[in-house]
Amino acid sequence: MALRGSHTKILLAAGFIGVILSAVLLVPGACATVVPSPPAEEADLPGNASSSGPAPEDETVLLPEPVSDDEKLESLIAGAGIPLLGASVEQICSLYTRDDAALRSRAADISSLTDGYRAEAAALEVSFGMEPAYAHFIAALDEFAAAGTLVGGNIPLNRSVTEDVLGRLALGTEYLSSALNDCNRPLAADSDALPLLMSPGEEPAPLFPDALQVGERFCYEDARGENSASLVAGPVTWSRAFQTTGTKPAQRDAAPGKFFLLVAVKVTHLGHKGDGVNTRIQTPAESAFVLHYDAETYRPLTSPGPTNKGGSYSRAALGRGESLAGYLFFEVPEDLDPSRAYLKVSVGKESPVWLLG
Repeated sequence: MALRGSHTKILLAAGFIGVILSAVLLVPGACATVVPSPPAEEADLPGNASSSGPAPEDETVLLPEPVSDDEKLESLIAGAGIPLLGASVEQICSLYTRDDAALRSRAADISSLTDGYRAEAAALEVSFGMEPAYAHFIAALDEFAAAGTLVGGNIPLNRSVTEDVLGRLALGTEYLSSALNDCNRPLAADSDALPLLMSPGEEPAPLFPDALQVGERFCYEDARGENSASLVAGPVTWSRAFQTTGTKPAQRDAAPGKFFLLVAVKVTHLGHKGDGVNTRIQTPAESAFVLHYDAETYRPLTSPGPTNKGGSYSRAALGRGESLAGYLFFEVPEDLDPSRAYLKVSVGKESPVWLLG
């Protein structure tokens, strides 16, 4: 099936060009961080075959310090941009030429890419300031992977599927561009400053003064403004252990000194507007949620599925009027006070926050 709609083509082309330019601007800095520049003069380095004499006994060779996980994330995002966009462009060309065999091959390529990048990102523990970049990068991988899944199976490639693929590629590009912009955004000058000492009995200042309360809803639209949804967080519950209830039940016990905090999340598709044929909206991925408590951050466990404590939240595409509800499972210190805990989620370019107690 051929690509339809000049608006979609323009959106994709603009997104691709924007991300490529962003990547080009970011890569030099990221690469310079990961791979230190060689010395201007190498003739007198210790161990160099062309050295004219032994190095002084008191000379110390300073090895470059390991880069931080924040810098590794920047480098990962910058390096992932071009391969992801290249695979996406190849998918679009295969759709345009109606080459189903090539299309499914490209789908396998993009799935392999996203799996690899996701594994690398999961191994990183980024700082508070880099969380938006992390969340947007994972959201981009989710969209690219979803586009590959749609054409990688046995689903008939009709017009609806084609437009869904294009929409996901456009969203993936937008999220990737946001991740790159987040990397380039300078941190506040006092972001690493130590907190001021409080007087005895003084309450700590709220981490997010404008946070929503448990049960309050946040409304958002998809990237094309065609569909809207509401997102509600809370209430919370906790447990020392839980058990999955699928075909192979498994017991999960919290580590010593910790417990599982379960945060209820509900997403509802509010409606569709405009002339577009896409009437579905994507809910945020589990990786888009972050729990903040004091100076620490916690990410939800991988969705365990149905449990004896209730169903777990997992990313899904909702049709008009549909709802999705479930728990996010966090493993946190047993002395956590929900009245000082916050749940933050990245939804497109917005990041609503709820106070959990």
